Amino acid sequence: MNIFKPAFFLIFLFIQPLQAENIQHEPAENRQAQRDLHFRNIDELVTLRAPGLALNYLKREQPEYNKEDPVEWLHWEQKRISLLSYTHQWQAIDQRVRLQAENLANFKVATADRNWFLTQQVRALVKQKKYPAALAKIRQLLWNASSLVRTDTFSTWRRIIIQIYLNQGRINDAQTAMRRYQQDYGELENEDGVGWLQLQAELLIQLKQYNEAIALLRQINKPEAQALVLLAKIKAKLITPLNALDSAQLVLASVDEDNTRQKLFQYVALVSAVTADEIDQAILLHEILLSNESQQLSDSLIQIGNIKIDADTLWELYLKKGNDAANENGLLKGNDASWYALASNLFQKEPLTAKSVFAVLSLKAKQAEHRELAMQQLVKLMSINQQPLQLVNSLFTQSKYIENMSDVAAEVRYSLIDFNLSKSNMKAVAALMADLKQPPGDQPQFDWNLRRARVLILSGSFEKGARVLHEMLSVDEIETLQADKYLQVVFDLQAVEQYQISLDLFNQLQSLVKDVRLQRELMFWKAESYHGLKQYEQAAFLFLKSARSPDHVYDPWYHTATFRAAESMFAAGLYEDAMQRYLHLLKITENAARKTVIRQRLQAIQLKRSV
Repeated sequence: MNIFKPAFFLIFLFIQPLQAENIQHEPAENRQAQRDLHFRNIDELVTLRAPGLALNYLKREQPEYNKEDPVEWLHWEQKRISLLSYTHQWQAIDQRVRLQAENLANFKVATADRNWFLTQQVRALVKQKKYPAALAKIRQLLWNASSLVRTDTFSTWRRIIIQIYLNQGRINDAQTAMRRYQQDYGELENEDGVGWLQLQAELLIQLKQYNEAIALLRQINKPEAQALVLLAKIKAKLITPLNALDSAQLVLASVDEDNTRQKLFQYVALVSAVTADEIDQAILLHEILLSNESQQLSDSLIQIGNIKIDADTLWELYLKKGNDAANENGLLKGNDASWYALASNLFQKEPLTAKSVFAVLSLKAKQAEHRELAMQQLVKLMSINQQPLQLVNSLFTQSKYIENMSDVAAEVRYSLIDFNLSKSNMKAVAALMADLKQPPGDQPQFDWNLRRARVLILSGSFEKGARVLHEMLSVDEIETLQADKYLQVVFDLQAVEQYQISLDLFNQLQSLVKDVRLQRELMFWKAESYHGLKQYEQAAFLFLKSARSPDHVYDPWYHTATFRAAESMFAAGLYEDAMQRYLHLLKITENAARKTVIRQRLQAIQLKRSV
């Protein structure tokens, strides 16, 4: 038996992919065989924990949409949405269905297939907790549904509406919708029936009808049902919080890489710990849950547990434990030095208590320097305990306790800047950097200011970014290397059509540089800004000045600047001048492709002059 064959076959497929565009011309049975082969490979990649690679494989092999015969494309598109759902890329699902709306509207796409995609889009909106958008979409589907829509599709949509109401805590609306649903459909069977039982149980728990809910949940053999039973028992006081905590911990000890199940019972354990006033356990569990970027806990479950997984709740737990520790040690509020000494003494032997005392000081210390020092120590403890920056980011950027980023210690902000840059979260980076004028110890001030400006610009704060760039030029002279770096950031402003702002910066920079090459480049970029402002004559003038070489040669820069000058002349209606520049370029240019472009421009001038 050759155990290397499957792996080799996969590698061969990646080296020599089938031509997806030719699949639609194959006989139906061949297309299905090829598709089945590809889908097996995709599934194998998922099994090998490479879903990103699987998605890229799918994108590469998926045949193009054929409006005359969309069936093959639909199979692949359904696989794509299923894969995105498996990887919890809810926003990508919503965007993909929106993007393919016209293709799905094709009358050759079966109503059932179209509705499958639209239902997945609604589910994705629910997962993103965009409840108003999901409700609006599903109501539109219900109102506009034709007679071809299947009964089970109608029932699915109506169950989703009930789930949204439960997630929002709209108990009366959920109760009314559920009653009407039962009148129309009765009880369901199979998987839908399981989901329906759970929906009913969630409503019963929110209505405080715990025994009835537990009876329904015992018919379901799913982790969600087991978690809900424990929560119902805690609420009904049928089990002590400590026993519920033990039960949840036992389940967690047996969980083997089932992330959803793990988070469910971590949440049950958290509710149990808070109810039992086991503050240490509550903090540890909350930290774990908040460390996950995607919590995957439904808002209905949160409504039942009545404990939010957010930064404010964790701060409140820290404050409770920190204040309790201070009281036990007879410390008075406002005596920051004593509180800091207590936390420092507990740093190694009782890190959780130390963390909580530092948390109190981070928010409540009288002097800013004491608050900042406490924040640094709090984050240091988290780093020592190998807690992820996701947790730190949540605490300091997503809490009502931190009203302004300027209140956060610089050292903490530096680490959060790098974290959010790695996530491409530019708005968060801009907020963290906004007034952070001093760089980390290992970075030059000039480079740090450029970084600040670029982040502000990329986040859409153009004027704030420009203000930083203006302040950077409050010097007598700027080095050539620095000017080159500076220009790259001003180009970002030009790229988003902030021509006047970029022009002002070019003018300010020009007064500080002496390098002839830079002066020549600056004239060119100023001309680009004038062209963007539709001041074509001024643009043409500066392009022509920039074209002049200090060595009086027709270098590549001369060709580019002269061509752009001719473009500006043409835009200004100076056709004769533009024609002369184009003819000159045609005479001195050797590149065949460029000659073709110039001839096209000359033809355009002839057309304009003949009108």
